[in-house]
Amino acid sequence: MRFFISISFRGTKYCGWQIQSDQLSVQEEVERALSILLGEKCEVTGAGRTDAGVHAVNYVAHFDSDNPLPFMDIDRVIYKINAILPADITIHNICQVSSNAHARFDAISRSYCYFIHTHKDPFLSDYSYYFPFNLDLDKMNKAAEYLLGEQDFTTMAKLHSTTKTNICTVTEAFWEAGAPMGITPLSPTAFQGVTPFCHGQKIDESATYCFNVSSNRFLRNMVRAIVGSLLEVGRGKHEPEWIKEILELQNRNIAGSSVPGHPLFLTKVDYPYKTF
Repeated sequence: MRFFISISFRGTKYCGWQIQSDQLSVQEEVERALSILLGEKCEVTGAGRTDAGVHAVNYVAHFDSDNPLPFMDIDRVIYKINAILPADITIHNICQVSSNAHARFDAISRSYCYFIHTHKDPFLSDYSYYFPFNLDLDKMNKAAEYLLGEQDFTTMAKLHSTTKTNICTVTEAFWEAGAPMGITPLSPTAFQGVTPFCHGQKIDESATYCFNVSSNRFLRNMVRAIVGSLLEVGRGKHEPEWIKEILELQNRNIAGSSVPGHPLFLTKVDYPYKTF
């Protein structure tokens, strides 16, 4: 029997989702917890890699098991798994799926959010990138429009990657005011429509921004390179059309620098069939 699980994790101390030798990974911790609970070796396949330090809300993975335990009491099973998992990883839901359903290969869309703040604030620094410059949000949004559609994202990809193709179809890319506070993990719009508060006071939303992007697939380092490039437009170093120009040149060295990973959240994975 195959099961999908919905997971949120704080990626601060992990090398990312995928198991790597001599480094702590989210996948390793989830496999360990499920193996203990089910009393059998359990391998878990995730919806995709995440970079070191990157967080996730409603990440999806699958595992196979002949153990009837997941059918007994889902809430109780989830409680037991979470009791085994470390505090920075949480299982939200489990559902049985078709035996050929695949958490990675069946995914048709993934969404990310990246947070920045332009006024120094020690209470935002764990989940937001401090970028002390005045930004033109309109120009950044105009520049983001050049990311939409199917095109080659070599300019925004990690160099020397083994990826067979750098073609991606971006369906959504825009900036809005927002800070990484008041997140509701089970909501599909977890980062929208919240009133953020920090240290007892409402955050100045004119100084906090969130970049939202969705695509059928993402290349390694792609979102962080995109954000770094859009910030150069926002601070006036380039005009919005620069994004179109550098994408056409397919040269990573001419784009903006990659921004840090800790303000990046994977927020949603979509499938062509009902899951949770």
